Amino acid sequence: MTVRPSRDDDWPAILDLHRRAFGGEVEPRMADAVRASDGWVPALSLVAEEEDGTVVGHAVTSWVGLEGSERRLLQLGPIGVLPEHQGRGVGSALVRATLEVARTLAEPLVLLEGDPAYYGRFGFVRADELGLLPPPEALYDWAFQVAVLDEDAPLPQGRVVYPPTFPS
Repeated sequence: MTVRPSRDDDWPAILDLHRRAFGGEVEPRMADAVRASDGWVPALSLVAEEEDGTVVGHAVTSWVGLEGSERRLLQLGPIGVLPEHQGRGVGSALVRATLEVARTLAEPLVLLEGDPAYYGRFGFVRADELGLLPPPEALYDWAFQVAVLDEDAPLPQGRVVYPPTFPS
């Protein structure tokens, strides 16, 4: 398996992958909307592909806002893996690659909404404990997390603001 930036010709497979991984249209629409938005970060739309070129996983990280500030922060999601490839390390490889690319972009942190039991292994902790409050659309405060990539950088504080591309 290889993790690489997505290409335009990957998008039909990416949308189908999110549809199959999540069983609906919310995540495919969100991924497509992020791609068409000013929050799009091409270097942080990553696919996992098999040796035969089959796309089996996708993670997109895009810009979100900070209330009362021009500051933008990176947020991972959606991240999806084809059901028949789940439990094989595809999601883990995508998360690790995402964090590494974000580091190379000199970003101090990455946010996400997800299961702490899963994402804690990658260094994610509750964001509100570090002064980053979830937006009202967040499903659960405990699931809104942050991975600090640069321990020496001052961390922003305040309420995160989702762009219209995120579902509510």
